[in-house]
Amino acid sequence: MKLNYSTLAFSIVAVVLGTSRSFAQEGYAPMGSPYPVGAPAPYDPAGMQPPGMMPQGYGPGPMGPAPMMGPAPHAQMAAAPGYGQVSPVSYDPSMYEPAGDYIEYDNYAAAGYDDCGDGCSLPPRAYGSFEGMMVWRKGGNYPPILTTSANADRGILGNPSTQIIWGDGNEHGNPTVGGRLTLGLWLDDYQNWSVGGRFMALEDQSLGYTATSAQFPVLAYPFFDLNANLQNSILVALPGTGSGAANNTTVNLVNRNTFYMGDAFLTKHIYTNNGNRWDFVGGYTYFKMEDGFHNDATFTVQDAGGGTYSQGDVVQYSDRFDANNEFHGGHVGLMAEFQDGPFSWRAMGKLALGNSHQEATVSGLTTVNGSFSQDEGVYALASNSGSFSRNKFVYVPEINIDMIYAYNCNLDLKLGATFIYFNDIVTGGALVNNNINPNGSAPVFQFNEQEYWILGMTAGVEYHY
Repeated sequence: MKLNYSTLAFSIVAVVLGTSRSFAQEGYAPMGSPYPVGAPAPYDPAGMQPPGMMPQGYGPGPMGPAPMMGPAPHAQMAAAPGYGQVSPVSYDPSMYEPAGDYIEYDNYAAAGYDDCGDGCSLPPRAYGSFEGMMVWRKGGNYPPILTTSANADRGILGNPSTQIIWGDGNEHGNPTVGGRLTLGLWLDDYQNWSVGGRFMALEDQSLGYTATSAQFPVLAYPFFDLNANLQNSILVALPGTGSGAANNTTVNLVNRNTFYMGDAFLTKHIYTNNGNRWDFVGGYTYFKMEDGFHNDATFTVQDAGGGTYSQGDVVQYSDRFDANNEFHGGHVGLMAEFQDGPFSWRAMGKLALGNSHQEATVSGLTTVNGSFSQDEGVYALASNSGSFSRNKFVYVPEINIDMIYAYNCNLDLKLGATFIYFNDIVTGGALVNNNINPNGSAPVFQFNEQEYWILGMTAGVEYHY
């Protein structure tokens, strides 16, 4: 495979634009701030407060929960008009303490003075979140696998009545569920540096299809005969007693997919303005995806012409195409958060670059009346069976967008969307090659490049302490 540099360039641009296309909202002062409502919260990226100013607030955070890019949720609700604030609280210089000590500041509300409780005087240092996910995945790329037709056309591609009932493109399953856990820790009191990790796992996806000779009197596996240079087929259901005749047929096709992904990250604050914040993120990314395509067909031979099998034989074909992808790489990206009262919008875009170790295993089996016949199936033949591996450079852009509601001082609720793209993945379906030489020299195994993506809708909670 040659690297598609235009696609890579587009992905990098999309990551940058995806994190910058936001509309900044006017921020709100921290709880007890000397600044009027709507004024920017003071913040010094070097980690020091300007004299007489209160510390920067906190919020849900860049990689998941963690710091909001601006004041704390309770600060928003306290300082924003219409959230119980009657008038700004005057600032008492005697309350200021050196960096590293807690600062006690109160909010003057309609009922009198109130505070956020112990541990909220400075921004929280630890954060975590859990999100449930509803996920759609790109289907597998298959050649034509199973056909039906009128008796005379024998399921051969190109014949007038032949129809493909599995394959010839993407086969998609139903959306599945998943979850993502994020944990992190701020390394200073002013939320300049953060370290943490995320882990995402998706429910195993199983896409299956069953066809029988009761539904389709003709069932066939189509292939291109490289020796005769024409289309042909392997029949597993055909009425009558002529060549290739068979009945009592059941064909089971299944695609199974397992996916999980994790990363360790370091974030660095870049810029804050009016409670809106930008951060850089970098770190290590890992993912593993296993994908397999299995084909099983059982039929009773009715051919009375003395073919390969005797009339009445019960034959079973089995094909196994299994693929494994394991990625290790580094990632870089940007995070931005924009506030509006108790709500905030967060966007994160990052690009992971690294090596994907890809493995494939192909095997076939034929049994007759329950006894071993040969270690070949329909598409898994001696010429392409075995175990294979390679290493490929892979890039993985990811974009996350979340809407967050500050429920209280420590708890936030959020809804969002996630999109992850993989430029090169090996799947079981992409390993199937139906260009066959009956003399045994083909098909020859080859890795077929396939792009892949995951799209998820998320809902979850974030907690700060």
